[in-house]
Amino acid sequence: MSKALKGITQPKDTDTLWRYMSFEKFANILATGSLFFTRADKYDDKFEGYIPEAIMRYYGSPNIRIDPNLRQYIMCNCWHKGTEESMAMWDKYHLRDSGIAIKTTMRNLMDSLPDEPNIFIGKVDYEVESAEKQNQIDMPENMAPESLLHYLYFYKRKPFEYEHEVRAIIDVESILYDDPYEFGKPLEINVETLIDKNSRIIVSPHADEWIASTLELVVDRCGFRFPVSHSKLLDPPTDTQMISI
Repeated sequence: MSKALKGITQPKDTDTLWRYMSFEKFANILATGSLFFTRADKYDDKFEGYIPEAIMRYYGSPNIRIDPNLRQYIMCNCWHKGTEESMAMWDKYHLRDSGIAIKTTMRNLMDSLPDEPNIFIGKVDYEVESAEKQNQIDMPENMAPESLLHYLYFYKRKPFEYEHEVRAIIDVESILYDDPYEFGKPLEINVETLIDKNSRIIVSPHADEWIASTLELVVDRCGFRFPVSHSKLLDPPTDTQMISI
């Protein structure tokens, strides 16, 4: 079940979300009926979940301790918010030969999630100008320490602003006492709700045409009827689009 987190902006239900991934990861969603939530400490950005000094001082009483190792228990699933397909996202994830993008909506994502555990969803804020100013995150008043653990993962530095990220995070209380997951945790979802008749599955503009045909076969054999199409971002202009000089 998705929950709002105090101080974090919620996308609109109708906002378009994109998930860019490899062919294999998409096939895994179909085969297992699950989304994979990655451990925060496995991301390239080492500032994920960085705890500003001001917050450490505020919460650093003898009765409250914040363990930086908790990053291994923060599980994130990330989406790109945008009305149009993004070439930058294809390139960011090196999805040239067989990349896949799911195009869906915020409402579909929320409705596809199970009743348990709780999932916090919100837009990432890129107000932090640099590593030196990472300490300047403003905290909502009267925030409970357990909410703080998730809150910090909805902030990133401005150089990452092009990602326009919407992030889903599993409530850490539901997994805090589990053995650490090696890379992350799969979470069972309703695939047909996430990808409904109005959603689209798009194959990378760099991929050969046969990739889309193969994907259609995989979708069909997994018992789904999703529309699959090849990206047109790198298609040549048509005659009607040519301008005579």
